[in-house]
Amino acid sequence: MDNPIQRVNPAHALLGQRPIAAPPVGAMVRTAPASAITPKEILGILRRHILLIVSLTILGTLIGGGSWFLFRRYMPRYTAMTQIEVLSPIQQDPTQINAAQPQRDIYYQFRATKAAQMTQRNMLQEMLRQDAIRQTGWFRQYAQVDAAGAVASEADAVRKAMSDLESNFRVSAPRDYNFIVVSMRCASAKEAKDIVDTAVRLFLSNQRELARSGISDELAERIRQRDAIQRNLRQVESSLDSIRAGTRFARLNVGDRGSFRDYMDEKLADVEKRFNQLEAEKIRFESVIATLRERATAVEYDDVVREQIERDPIARQMRANIASTEPVLERQLARFGEEHRTVKQTRAALEQMQADLAYRQREIAEIYRLSDYRNAQDSMTALTQQLDTITRQIQNAQEEYRELDRVRADFARYDTQREEQQQLLEEMNLLIEKLNALYSDPVIHKLRSGGLAFEPTEVSFPRWQIFFPGGFVLGLLAGLGLAFAIELLNDLLRTPSDVMRHIRVPLMGMVCHTDDDEDVEDVDLYHVVRQAPYSITSECYRQLRTNLKLSGPGGQPHQTFLVTSSSAGDGKTTVVVNLASTLLSEDKRVLIVDANFRRPMTGRLFPRAETDGSSAKQADYGLSNFLMGQCTDEQQIIRPSGIEGLFLIDGGPLPANPAELLNGDRMKTLLARCKDQFDYVLIDGPAMLVSDAKVLAANADGTIVVFNAATTHRGAAMRILRELRDINANTLGTVLMGVRTRKGGYFREVNRAYQEYQRVPMGQTV
Repeated sequence: MDNPIQRVNPAHALLGQRPIAAPPVGAMVRTAPASAITPKEILGILRRHILLIVSLTILGTLIGGGSWFLFRRYMPRYTAMTQIEVLSPIQQDPTQINAAQPQRDIYYQFRATKAAQMTQRNMLQEMLRQDAIRQTGWFRQYAQVDAAGAVASEADAVRKAMSDLESNFRVSAPRDYNFIVVSMRCASAKEAKDIVDTAVRLFLSNQRELARSGISDELAERIRQRDAIQRNLRQVESSLDSIRAGTRFARLNVGDRGSFRDYMDEKLADVEKRFNQLEAEKIRFESVIATLRERATAVEYDDVVREQIERDPIARQMRANIASTEPVLERQLARFGEEHRTVKQTRAALEQMQADLAYRQREIAEIYRLSDYRNAQDSMTALTQQLDTITRQIQNAQEEYRELDRVRADFARYDTQREEQQQLLEEMNLLIEKLNALYSDPVIHKLRSGGLAFEPTEVSFPRWQIFFPGGFVLGLLAGLGLAFAIELLNDLLRTPSDVMRHIRVPLMGMVCHTDDDEDVEDVDLYHVVRQAPYSITSECYRQLRTNLKLSGPGGQPHQTFLVTSSSAGDGKTTVVVNLASTLLSEDKRVLIVDANFRRPMTGRLFPRAETDGSSAKQADYGLSNFLMGQCTDEQQIIRPSGIEGLFLIDGGPLPANPAELLNGDRMKTLLARCKDQFDYVLIDGPAMLVSDAKVLAANADGTIVVFNAATTHRGAAMRILRELRDINANTLGTVLMGVRTRKGGYFREVNRAYQEYQRVPMGQTV
């Protein structure tokens, strides 16, 4: 992979720039975006305009000092001031000792609010209505007779005084202090003091009355609320008395009854106890009735009936007979068998005795059960009546319980309301006491006077500490501003830095102004390289030659160069002729083509010579003749210049269509043939004002644009480069002509260093 080596551009090295890579053929070379103005450039501007800056600074200081003297003599101002202490904005409870501290920002905002209230228009108008202020000379000056002899009206005087107060009456609230500063500035020290004292006294009085007005309104509202609470409390007490009067509690002795709440609790407990007893008695009666009914209708004998049967003597005798007969029957069965007559008789007798016993038992059971059933029915009837009575008593107890519970709930509700109203009444009484204490507070408005203002003994305006330094600073700023305005508003390309910053195209070379090169005072600038080879101007052209040689592709220099400019007279022909001279010093064959049909220069700079050495009276064929077909061989238009290695093609007569001829095939053929015969072909083209230059730029290997530091503007330079870029011309770079050395500029240092370098020390040979 190829790794191209970056070549150093000597012109950039001369300017202290970084080296740039050689641009490709046919490509528009762009530099890096321009940076902001550097500190070194700022220093250069200051050095170039130091006289202007110093002059304006001195003038500003003198104006400041003169203003101070005039103001002090004819318009002195005295400022009287005092302080108003601002207390904590938190409303302190009079019943508490420890005061709560507010936040710092809240405290500052409170002070700022008080300061703003003091400067409100209504407050200032109230001040102007005070007799103490109206009697001052400060106020009377606005009510004096004007130039026409008319006395100013009251409204006009107040309006003017109000405007003066808004300008000179100041109230501020320092952030780190707990007071506000009140000041007044006017022509009389005593009147300034009187105005401040009157303003403070009026403000404190108004603030106190305003605060008391607010407390008074709140106090009246709280008293009205307390009266309403007392009325509600009396209504609740009346309702409680009505509840007590409707019960037995009201007929009891005061010493025996205790509280009505205890009475209601005991009454409800007694009713609830009787209700529970009746419920238990009812359940017992219902159980007894159910048992008697079951005994009367049961089929089986219960224990009571069985006991009565066991006690009956007849039934006892029958059971004894049966018991004695059963062993006899068993012996007979064992002796005679089942079918014996005796056995059958005994068995029949036993069965008859058992039947008689069962009958006797039923008879006894019927007797006892019927008697018990009748008794049970009687008891059932009595118990049923008692049950009905108890049920009614339970219902009455339930109704009485509900009524007592409702009365108790009403009493509890009214009792709660009474407690709430009593608590509200206590709180309201406490609040009213606090409001009364606040109303009597001497610092209810949270302000405290810091004392009377002192009569000022020194003027507050003008102050030399402000006027002299202010005049100095303003003069210095004016000088700096004017210096930078002169520099920045000038859009000429005056320095190489301007080209690099604004044009953003490589600067191939620069040529210094003739005033900065003592070696070219009596030298023809078109031939300065040959006539003054050791001058710095000649060195500038040699730098241009070196840069052009290094600008070709792959290290090979271009052969055909078009030299053009933004307008006529910028020095492009001078660049062509001197560049050709630098190329001749390397034993190269150089051809100069004068393509400027409108202003040809080669015929004047290099006149034709006859064989005898005299100037030719009539020119031969030129470039226009070849392009129009008046001659077919390029040798007919190429002529020697009289300098070895340098040949010329004159422009010839002005054709009717120069742009079309320059863009034709004959021109391309001519350039191709010339490239075979010469090492370099320099085309001295017209300015970019005409289209001829664009056509030539498209046919040449590279284009060099010449700018003049005295005439070329940035806009024109950028327009030319933009037009070349639009036609895809290979713009190699620019040449800046007529560069002047400037104070603080790098080019001036280079110029001085080169001149010293050129001097040969005495006694030393080169």
